[in-house]
Amino acid sequence: MFGKSILYSLLFLEAYYEYLEQKQTGQLNDLTQKAKDLRYLSDVDYSLNEFEDSFFNTYASLLPKDVSVDKEFLIKNVLPLYLSKGNEASFKLLFRMLFNDEVDILQPRNNVLRASDGKWTVDHILRIETDIRSVYTGNGSNNTFLLAQTSGSGEIDVYVNGIIKTEGTDYYIRRESRKVIFITPPAANSSVKIFYNNFDITALTNRKVTGLISGSTALVERASRRIITDRLNFGLPFELTINEITHIGEFQNGETITTDIIDSNDTVIQLEADTFSILTQINVIDGGSSYNVGDPVTVLGGGATTSATAEVETVSDGFTDRIVVNYGGAGFKLASTITSSNTPGTTLLIGAVDGVNTSHFTANTYNLLGIDEILPYANVVLNVANYGFPAAPNENANTRIVDALTNLVVTDLGPITNAVILFSNVSVNTAILDSQGALYPVGNTFYDIKDFNSVGRIDVYGGGSGYKIGDEIIFSTNPSGTIGTGAAAAVKTVNAAGGILTIEIQPPRIVGTANVGNNTVQIIGTNTFFNNDLQVGDKIVLRSQERFINAVTSNTTANVNVAFTFESGGGNFANNYPIGSFAHGAVGGVNYTQNNFPTVTVSTGSGGSGANIAITSLIGNGEQLQALADQIAGQIQRIRLLTGGVGYQYIPEIDLTNFGDGSADAEAVLGASYVELPGRWITSDSILSNPERRLQGSDYYVDYAYVTSSTTEFSKYKQILKGLLHPAGFINYADLNKQAEANVTISVDETTTGTISGLVNVNSSIHITGINTKFFTAQSLGLISIGTKVAVNTEIRFISSILSNTSILVSPAFSQTANLQEMVIISEVEPLLVFTENNLPLVTGNNEIITL
Repeated sequence: MFGKSILYSLLFLEAYYEYLEQKQTGQLNDLTQKAKDLRYLSDVDYSLNEFEDSFFNTYASLLPKDVSVDKEFLIKNVLPLYLSKGNEASFKLLFRMLFNDEVDILQPRNNVLRASDGKWTVDHILRIETDIRSVYTGNGSNNTFLLAQTSGSGEIDVYVNGIIKTEGTDYYIRRESRKVIFITPPAANSSVKIFYNNFDITALTNRKVTGLISGSTALVERASRRIITDRLNFGLPFELTINEITHIGEFQNGETITTDIIDSNDTVIQLEADTFSILTQINVIDGGSSYNVGDPVTVLGGGATTSATAEVETVSDGFTDRIVVNYGGAGFKLASTITSSNTPGTTLLIGAVDGVNTSHFTANTYNLLGIDEILPYANVVLNVANYGFPAAPNENANTRIVDALTNLVVTDLGPITNAVILFSNVSVNTAILDSQGALYPVGNTFYDIKDFNSVGRIDVYGGGSGYKIGDEIIFSTNPSGTIGTGAAAAVKTVNAAGGILTIEIQPPRIVGTANVGNNTVQIIGTNTFFNNDLQVGDKIVLRSQERFINAVTSNTTANVNVAFTFESGGGNFANNYPIGSFAHGAVGGVNYTQNNFPTVTVSTGSGGSGANIAITSLIGNGEQLQALADQIAGQIQRIRLLTGGVGYQYIPEIDLTNFGDGSADAEAVLGASYVELPGRWITSDSILSNPERRLQGSDYYVDYAYVTSSTTEFSKYKQILKGLLHPAGFINYADLNKQAEANVTISVDETTTGTISGLVNVNSSIHITGINTKFFTAQSLGLISIGTKVAVNTEIRFISSILSNTSILVSPAFSQTANLQEMVIISEVEPLLVFTENNLPLVTGNNEIITL
């Protein structure tokens, strides 16, 4: 009974499941298959379309269903999108998923000027030689040594116990596996060193270096090759930027540093390098004498592995190089030529007057009476009515010579105050120097006023007392052999006690003397011949007062244009004083002999006494000039380094005893391996003059504003952004970053250059700060990348990192500060021109438009 029931039940179940798997009115029930597929519902890659729609409606209702991105991919990344809400990564993910677009998130707060908020840094550099090597110790059986980098034939040098080995004879290289395989294994305990000719210095970044002598250690932040050498051109060392926090001890000049790297097989390879320590300069302490250009300079000691070499670069010629004015004389003019005598052989010294004192008590003018050439009138008969001279309308036998000829006044005269050398090949200080006096023209020829030999200067060595202005100077008879005549002079100024201060050289005296009362214009002569000696218009001087003749009434009476005035105290008259006439000859007379003068005394009617005076100079003469050489012939001035040496540990000695007089002394200057560079600002937060800085405002330049900059229009993502990612309390602005690319065909042979949009600032650091630049955009377009060469202010650098649209790091640091410069991209391919639309409007979520 039960057996049949069980059998019927089984048959029923078989028929039922067969029924479920069969089509019913054209519909495949397929319940079994559906039950089997339940395990795939949790995997969005296999889930039903109905489930995807339900997911969007429930969890991602803000996302548009017509997005071009794969829906399965979108569902998988909704959770990371929600979890990163509010940070920059979430915005970038959203734009990539929905619009296949890149977005930049700009924060105006980064441009706000903040007091005392700039970031200051000081770089510490350890300079090392480029001969980096990996070091090993042989064990007698191992013939395979791992290389620190991929190297081929000619790219390494192999040494065993300091002896270079030959590729192909002693070893061969397996480039792909980075191995050196010796044909015969190096002996036990032998030193094996492999030097790399072009080592990739970036491998030392983030490595710990240790000085083998000093024991100093430090962590390397950056490693780069210096691409601009120093002024000596002694090489391009590697520069390791040291993290000063990790620095322990002090690295020494010339020591070996060691570090290790780990290859792809986790094998530790030890590296060594020598600190870059060279002579940078040799300073001359004592130049000695008798050295020649090119004399070798010996550099001794210093612990160097290779000594520096140097030579004498410049020596002094020892020629006279200046003129000292010991006494200025009288009657000189600027630019007058100075010549020398008694210089040896063919040597010569030429100088010029470079300064005169036109305010000196000596006359600053000289009157020349008659400078006309007489030769053109040689055939004129003396009794004709008019000789035809240019000076007067009608000259004849009745005309005074002084009135018939042209007069000339030479101006701007004075004693010499300064003189310069124009040319000298004289190396002695005993040259006798003589300056021209002032020159004047006669026709086409120039003459020297010195040739008149007129007295030009009387010096007062002792003023005495009781003298009056106008007291006459008495000239004694001429010394034997001299023929000077016509000189006259009088006291010009006195002090309160009547002591003579200055004496004025005056024109020759006429016959007789004169008496003049105070405040009168009449001159009363004694033994005078005014009718012959004076004419109306003549300029005269009486008791140091210059006047012009208005009338001559007799041989003993004449009137002047302005009344004479005399000081009180018994001196209110001129009694028996001589009259000087400018029409009667040269001021100072003529034909006197320099340094062989008549003696002079003072004639006074006022009881003056004790004066000590003497003639010192003729006009255009009397100067005392001395040529001096400040340097010794053959004195070393500069020493030139030919090579800087290698591995100096301490300052070497400089030996100059083998050449010249052997007395020269110099000291070497050693370049430090470890240096602290000048500090620099790495941000412009506190720099008022920086064009990026802005004062904080009320809506844009605030801490809670941000800008989405992309090529997608704001209307397409506004609702999604607000619903999904927009942080509460912030305000959003949009920058429509329109771009267009144009392929420009330019015929170039090798290197091409182009400029990127915007301007940049550099400041003696590794930073390039952009203004209105789009570095990320340029990177995405392939214009720039890590390693691209760029030039700013004529300095070429390599890009080491692209931090943002306005910040790039380069290697090595710039050497100058330059603002608002173009950044030129130097490329080996055809350039792309990127046109960026600047000053685009920023649109807020409230449809407010703000233009930067």
